Amino acid sequence: MTLHSCTYKGKRILLILKTGHKIVTRFLDKKSGVIITEAGRFGLDTVKSMTIYRPVDYLRA
Repeated sequence: MTLHSCTYKGKRILLILKTGHKIVTRFLDKKSGVIITEAGRFGLDTVKSMTIYRPVDYLRA
C-alpha cells in the first residue's frame, strides 16, 4: 500500500516517522519522493504515516 502524501498547502498535518517520532507541522509541498513542511523535508522512505491533524478536543462533541 502506498502512502497518501498530498493535501492542501498550509493544512496542519501529523507525520509519524518510521523511527516512531510524531511531528505536527504545516504541509507546504510534495516533490518527487519528498514531503516539504515548515519543520523540514522528509523522504517518503522515512515516513510511516501522514494524516490531517485534528486535536483531541475537536473530536469530542
